[in-house]
Amino acid sequence: MPTKTVRGRVALVDATMQESEFLAAVIKLAHGRGWLCAHFRPAVLRSGKWATHMAGDPGFPDLVFARGGRIILAELKSAGGRLSAAQQRWLDAMAGQPGVFVWRPADLDAIERVLE
Repeated sequence: MPTKTVRGRVALVDATMQESEFLAAVIKLAHGRGWLCAHFRPAVLRSGKWATHMAGDPGFPDLVFARGGRIILAELKSAGGRLSAAQQRWLDAMAGQPGVFVWRPADLDAIERVLE
């Protein structure tokens, strides 16, 4: 995973890192700061199609964090990744709520502040 520690902090060193690498780095950072994390992984079906087994509406944010009575929802995207229509519907429905974010590798400073 393209992460390293610089002056005691996790540094995302590659702005072009894939979303899966970014996800692992954010979870590592959150765990290091005492947050509980949940991520629902998609799987490849025998047909070759990707699916995430869930009930309800698709597009829910990638990560849910909880600590000390606080909840954070974060959708993670690679530097050039785009939100799907389903993801945008969830974000629109939660607009104006504190603790809802779309994060990219370049957002490391903001991510660290939020997870402080």
